[in-house]
Amino acid sequence: MEEGYKTTKDGLLKLKEELKYRENELTKKITNTLDEMRNQGDLSENDGYSMAVEDFHINEEKILEIKEKLKNAIVIKDTNKNKVSLGDTVTLKGETTLKYTLASEDEANPLEGKISYLSPIGMAVMDKKIKSSISIETPKGIKKYTIEGIS
Repeated sequence: MEEGYKTTKDGLLKLKEELKYRENELTKKITNTLDEMRNQGDLSENDGYSMAVEDFHINEEKILEIKEKLKNAIVIKDTNKNKVSLGDTVTLKGETTLKYTLASEDEANPLEGKISYLSPIGMAVMDKKIKSSISIETPKGIKKYTIEGIS
């Protein structure tokens, strides 16, 4: 199996946009806040300064994390709709019908119907074919589904 950060074309674009935002706008905003807090005098008792320093470090760590993901990005372009892969929308039939789009970790948003390919459902359906049966362990027990569609 390939190593690296698996993502879709849209996911890669979002990462690049977030990196640009963090390197430019957010860094500038945090730097301005740091300057304002320094001008207030005694830094040892300045909570605003401490919080701005923490925000600065968090932002820098996130920038490094995004750069590492971009450096190791593997954009999935699988056009084989016989097997489920990243970026596909899968319809599952069981007690209920579920429909999810498999996304990278950063793109996952269950409210939009996007789940991580590393989630329990995502891992259960990856590389499976239409009509395959899968079992997913839930807090209420094991649920069985059949893959009804891949698009």
